[in-house]
Amino acid sequence: MPSEPIDPVAARSVVRVRVRFDETDLMGIVHHANYLSYMEVARVEWLRRRGATYATWTQRGLHLPVVEVSVRYRAPARFDDELDVETVLAEVRAATVRFDFRLLRVDDSVMCAEGWTRLAHVDARHVIRRLSRETVAQFMRPERVP
Repeated sequence: MPSEPIDPVAARSVVRVRVRFDETDLMGIVHHANYLSYMEVARVEWLRRRGATYATWTQRGLHLPVVEVSVRYRAPARFDDELDVETVLAEVRAATVRFDFRLLRVDDSVMCAEGWTRLAHVDARHVIRRLSRETVAQFMRPERVP
């Protein structure tokens, strides 16, 4: 567990994505699996805004595979819709972190989906490891938007 509580303001980032045609199904709505991709894009950007990149972390032997995921679909998104993907660091444990997501259609603020992912810290041999103090501190930083 972190030594300090998670600051809800520092823990939040929003990334805008636009639905591409190839992400829709025959009904013209976003295929359910693509919401996971939007969540991944937002999570990677969440980290980047706090000075972390997966490339740098993997060079250091830090890997964060998704070990649990949940998505609840609320309303359809369609081709060319813009979605704001809100990402919030919800929990930091000894070896895992959880991010919560809300995907809102920009035009009308309708929530299209919500969910969460849990990531485990593993080394290069895929053995679960405790998160270092430095890594936890990086998770606790507020975002820096370029």
